[in-house]
Amino acid sequence: MRQKFIDKVYMREVLDKKWYLEKDEKLNGYIALKYVKEISKPLTAFCNGKKYVGLDKGYSILEYVPLDRNYNCRVFFDDKNMPLCFYFDINNGSGIENDIPWYDDLYLDVTMECPTITDMGYYIRLDDENEFKMAKKEGKIDENTYLKGYNTATSLMQELREHKNDIVNRCQFDLYRIKSLLNISNFD
Repeated sequence: MRQKFIDKVYMREVLDKKWYLEKDEKLNGYIALKYVKEISKPLTAFCNGKKYVGLDKGYSILEYVPLDRNYNCRVFFDDKNMPLCFYFDINNGSGIENDIPWYDDLYLDVTMECPTITDMGYYIRLDDENEFKMAKKEGKIDENTYLKGYNTATSLMQELREHKNDIVNRCQFDLYRIKSLLNISNFD
């Protein structure tokens, strides 16, 4: 497992950012906003054979770290506040250290790309399955953790297909609320 602190993830290329963190009782966890003010170069990805910008100046990442679930979620928003992608890290627990949330990454991810980039509907997939299997083979995770990771990913994917994930359902509201609180407009 790899312990990751949320203030470091997806921030290497970012030269200047606004960072905000709050404890959220309803989530039983933490919500962080990373607003990109300056970036060394736009980060791109592909969906349906089409290249799109996933992170650039004026983009935001909203990260959720629930303390009672075995996943956390990063939501990538473009400069028009449209969600591009939901990236769920399956984890083996999370916590807080020195006021910064962390999670134990299990190498397995669930990605849900949004209609903004798919030109269709939502596209849900299981990612890094080979890396997850290799972690088990190399003894980085045991059989119980391996099974728990797959069960978490399977349940999460079903929840996403049924449009029942509370993070997906609340993220747009949280983005506007936090950006308003911080007086962030996309013209900063």
